Order: sequence, then C-alpha cells, then structure tokens
Amino acid sequence: MGTFDHQEYERRERMISSIDTRPNDRRPNYEGRIEYVNESSVDALLARLKELKALRESGETRNPI
Repeated sequence: MGTFDHQEYERRERMISSIDTRPNDRRPNYEGRIEYVNESSVDALLARLKELKALRESGETRNPI
C-alpha cells in the first residue's frame, strides 16, 4: 500500500475540506404549480408526483401540467 505519513494525511484533509462554491453549482430555482383535486386518490397523487420527479431528473423542460 505504501507509506501514509502525516504530510499525506494533511494533504488529503485539505483536499476534502475545500468547498467549491462557483455560481453554477448552486441549486436551481424551480417554478410551477401543482393542482390538488379532492376526487383524486392517494395512489393517483403519488403516481403524479413520481411522474413530476422523473421529468425533473431527466432534465425535460416542458410544462408537465
């Protein structure tokens, strides 16, 4: 495995301690609306939520509503 000395420990500690806060790493703001209809069942609402999450994860930009 090789030697692992104090300098290597400090080097790795510095490496994992630094945080990159460039503007493109910030969380995007999501805009939209969700309509709740009383006749909808819980299963239908959960299915819709899964659909919206899948759209967001795929990066699709069309309006899902």
